[in-house]
Order: sequence, then structure tokens, then C-alpha cells
Amino acid sequence: MARTMREEVADFKRASILKEAARQFYVKGYDGTRIDEIAASLGVTKPFIYYHFKNKTEILDEICIEATAISGETLEATIAEHDAVTAQLRAAVRELVLQVVANQVGIAICFREEKYISPEARQRLEANRRHYDGLLGDLLSRANRQKVIAVEDPQIATQVLTGAITWSFVWYREGGRLKPEEFADKVLDLALAMLNAEG
Repeated sequence: MARTMREEVADFKRASILKEAARQFYVKGYDGTRIDEIAASLGVTKPFIYYHFKNKTEILDEICIEATAISGETLEATIAEHDAVTAQLRAAVRELVLQVVANQVGIAICFREEKYISPEARQRLEANRRHYDGLLGDLLSRANRQKVIAVEDPQIATQVLTGAITWSFVWYREGGRLKPEEFADKVLDLALAMLNAEG
């Protein structure tokens, strides 16, 4: 069913609020950011914000849910695009790194401000993480069975690889020595070495 112009405009407004809120949460922290400051930066009123989100927590919830959903979506897409497990693995690691770089702000907020997330959103975050872990764990298990990689415990390898990719949000710097694509290639090479990948 085609989306109406009204729905698209509403989505654009929500996205604008989320983007500005994320910027302020990242710089000042969740606790140090007020709704009126988000509104002022957007050139709108507080009621405009409250029309789209019931409170500041709901804004944080949405930022974190989006940030944790991206990894699973990226894995699904890259696995579907390739038939061979070798190609799936290489594409998955590279695209996951690029997504972390592109979504540094959202990921950082999710880690820093987790104590403020609502119980309902926390359940969705955990579901997103389980979905991602399941996809990556299955990919590594298949790669291991086909001797594309050689690891003793694919489940542990899944968690180690996830940490290596995810925590790059802490230290990668845009405009630094490496462009995102170059950085992704470096991390991919290290990941394949860690997994004892063939060739």
C-alpha cells in the first residue's frame, strides 16, 4: 500500500527530531538535554515535539531501537545478496563496520544512556541483539563447517567479532587517517585473520 504525503511528512518530522535529539544527547548527555533545547535548535515549539513523542524517554528509546536494529538488517541483506558462505562472511563484516561508522552517534548513545531506556524498549533492544547474534552465529557456524574459517567455538567467535566491530564506534574518527571504506577493509583483514580464514 502506497504511503500518503501526510505520512511521509510525519516521518520526516519525526526523523528530524530524532536526529537533533541524538546530536544533543551525544554532546550533552541524555540527562543534560531538555526538550525545549531540542525544539529551539529545530526552530519549533515544545508542543511540536510532544505531538510526535510523548516524552524524552520515548525519543531515547527510538534512537536506541534504531541503532540496534541496523546490525541485524545489515546481516540479513548481505547474506541474502551472496550465495557462497565466503562472500557472505566478507560482505557481512565489511558492511557491519561501515554501519557502525555511519551510526556512531546512535550506538554511543545506546551504550552511554542505557540506564534511561524504558523497560519496553529494553525488551526490543534485547530482541534485536538476539536476532543479530543468531544470524552471525549461524554464518560463522556454516563457515566453520565448510572450512572457510577454523575456530574451536563459533559462539565465542561470534561475541569476540561483534565486540571488535561494535566497539570501533569509540575510537574511529571521521576525517581521520582512514576513510570509512579503508577502515572497513582493515577490520575485515584482521577479522579474517582472527577467524583463521582460508586463503
